[in-house]
Amino acid sequence: MATQEQFCEHCGAANVMTARFCQNCATPLPFNHLTGDLPEQTMLSNRYELVMRIGQGGMGAVYKAIDTRFNNRTIAVKEMSRVGLTQPQIQEAEAAFERESHLLADLLHPNLPRIYDHFNEEERSYLVMDFIEGQTLDEYLEKSGGSLVSLEQVLLWGEQLCDVLAYLHNHQPPIVFRDLKPQNVMISENGHLYLIDFGIARIFKPGQSHDTVALGSPGFAAPEQYGKAQSTPRSDIYSLGALLHCLLTGVDPSEQPFFFQRASSLNPEVPAELDVLLTKMLAMTVEDRPANVQEVDKVLHHIDQQRISGTLSLPSQARPYSVVPPLTPGRNTNQYLQEAYQQYSQRHLKEALVLYDRALKDDAQNPVAWQGRGLTLALSGQHREALASFEQALKIDANLITALNGKGTALNMLHRNQEALDAFDRAILLEQDNAIAWNGKGAVLSALRQPDNALKAFETALHFDRYMAQAWSNKGLVLRQQRRYEEALRAFDQALSLDRDVVSSWNGKGLVLGEMGQDKEALLAYEEVLKRDPKYAPALCGIGDILYNQRKLRGAKDRYEQALACDPRFAKAWERRAIVMTDLGNLTEALKSYDDALRLDPRSSSAWNGKASVLFQLERYEQALDAYSRALQYNAAIPQAWNGQGNAYYFLSNYEQALNSYEQALRLNPRMASAQHNKSLVLKHLQRYEEALAAANDAIMLAPTDPDNWRRKAEALKKLRRGREARAAEAEIVRLNSGA
Repeated sequence: MATQEQFCEHCGAANVMTARFCQNCATPLPFNHLTGDLPEQTMLSNRYELVMRIGQGGMGAVYKAIDTRFNNRTIAVKEMSRVGLTQPQIQEAEAAFERESHLLADLLHPNLPRIYDHFNEEERSYLVMDFIEGQTLDEYLEKSGGSLVSLEQVLLWGEQLCDVLAYLHNHQPPIVFRDLKPQNVMISENGHLYLIDFGIARIFKPGQSHDTVALGSPGFAAPEQYGKAQSTPRSDIYSLGALLHCLLTGVDPSEQPFFFQRASSLNPEVPAELDVLLTKMLAMTVEDRPANVQEVDKVLHHIDQQRISGTLSLPSQARPYSVVPPLTPGRNTNQYLQEAYQQYSQRHLKEALVLYDRALKDDAQNPVAWQGRGLTLALSGQHREALASFEQALKIDANLITALNGKGTALNMLHRNQEALDAFDRAILLEQDNAIAWNGKGAVLSALRQPDNALKAFETALHFDRYMAQAWSNKGLVLRQQRRYEEALRAFDQALSLDRDVVSSWNGKGLVLGEMGQDKEALLAYEEVLKRDPKYAPALCGIGDILYNQRKLRGAKDRYEQALACDPRFAKAWERRAIVMTDLGNLTEALKSYDDALRLDPRSSSAWNGKASVLFQLERYEQALDAYSRALQYNAAIPQAWNGQGNAYYFLSNYEQALNSYEQALRLNPRMASAQHNKSLVLKHLQRYEEALAAANDAIMLAPTDPDNWRRKAEALKKLRRGREARAAEAEIVRLNSGA
């Protein structure tokens, strides 16, 4: 075998490939170490033991290895070649390698392998990253023997790739992947995708300082990557389009770059909407492509929802969504379903319901029709009827994810929270990465007063779909309940960055700002709501809350009544009106408003507590006691309700029960001065004077300027025959009452 040689660029002398300096003139030679020749059990960095080589390319090799310092964890080690680099280029490449290694080590996303370490050794450069058991998309396609990938699978992979590309493009600084192709996408054994090559190896490629085709692969690289134009996130969108087209059609774009037949002409299962999307993604002009990968993701998600609902429009069936033909005899169930879904998408709910009923008349055992009917009823606010439709769908097909999610949502709206949780858990069991199910589970857990678990569920939803505005908004609501206002504000802002027209996100932001005392900013947020929906009752109620906090009681009352005019079923507005009427001294009206609130939401602990307080003021103690008990039945963690219950017991001369209620209040809030005061009073009636004195002293420590607390102390001291101290306490009462 002939010995390989390299020639000195200075004098032309031949040298062996491993020489560092010319044997004739001593000029430094390019270091030409070829990768992939390290034997098994080689130890790198005194830590990583190589097991086997698993990949080899022109510019690098990848080894399976174990991390001997971390329980022999299996990892991958990528070795970078320096073939063809001069010494100055090697130094430049090493500096760039250091920079990009640090950048990539900061990335954390479920579709990216985590980079743990990087180092140079024996004049070679290495990256240490997750080892992914699986195969590349290229290997998958080769093994499939030319069979086309199903539409369902392509949409699933496409959404995963959109998610990770969006993460990279929104990173600071933004990262353009530049080389999206089947060889650089790994499928794990459970079907999860990973981008596996960030092109750090390009740093070590000689003569590629410009953004040229070397930073991409022919057929998959965007046109601008062939010339002097700079790659942008839209370059990745082109590559993603080429990859999706390849998966759907089986045509390798490298065989004829920049020429793509309409995908549906090669695969009749490709829907019309996907055809249009691919054409835009593969546009030669950058500006003609979708503005960002989030737009691509939304279309793919919409197509997938149509696939699930059985309403996909294939090219031969395509018609504008705005045009729905009139009902005509002779159409089949699928046509009814398509038209029903179009009407549903446009929020023409009565028309959609008629069409779903027509479809069910033709085929009462069609689960998709029952599911669509349920979704339409749910959007109309008819949750009981929606639940019945979802359950009918699930009797026919127990694994319909959308029906399970719909059932969970309907049950949650009906306050059947545990059943709702079971429905969402069933959906998650069938499809663990279903963000809608995780978001629904979070909403139920929040209703069950499990805020920490609710937050975990919302964060899991966002892990699978970080562009889910509703999950960000729901997360903000729970953070607000926990008074983590700054975090809540960030969550609402994130939701609004994804969709500025979601009024619930603006309203949530207004709530947080109001509770932070930023009234002006809160009012601006509520104005954004009312610009989009002038009859949005929660925003009107929120403005009422700000006016109430400013003690503008009449203005607050007007706003609450405006909210109720827009939505008479808005229980919170009835409750807030009741509070204002109480403050205005109109207890009869207050009681009516509390009853209206409880008619709509009979499990509202705050409304029961408010009603009890009004009944107490009306000296209807037995009824007040019953209302306090109902409040505590639904939420035993309200110290004010325990304190109020104690007061009702006290006026009914049931001092032992009153004492127990006051002590429950103090367990929940040890700094509740009124409960300490009341405890002292009832202990005096029980003739437990030493304890009464201790409770009075605790009340004074909490509220030293309240003369009633000193009065309780004086009474206890008198009973203990400590006259001098009692007179001193009475003197303090006089001083406080005189304002001295």
